[in-house]
Amino acid sequence: KDIPGTSAVSPGSSKECAPDRESPAGTGEADYCRRILVRDAKGTIREIVLPKGLDLDRPKRTRTSFTAEQLYRLELEFQRCQYVVGRERTELARQLNLSETQVR
Repeated sequence: KDIPGTSAVSPGSSKECAPDRESPAGTGEADYCRRILVRDAKGTIREIVLPKGLDLDRPKRTRTSFTAEQLYRLELEFQRCQYVVGRERTELARQLNLSETQVR
């Protein structure tokens, strides 16, 4: 469906979600794309093409709130060595009661 003033594929985007003439459903659309309509602040409706693998319904991960002590220790370690890996990361995470991913 064409909507005046909109674009099915944004400039500079890859052709991965371009219409697929061999689509099994015969819709002329790639089966790995998801099209959504959004209304911007001016009230203009735009069509956005996104990969179906992008899970828009999943809630965002909450941002970690570090304590002042955790931040202080993390900053000290960063000044000492910017890349804490292996046993050092595991030990620091244990001491600060954080996951290794959070220490990373």
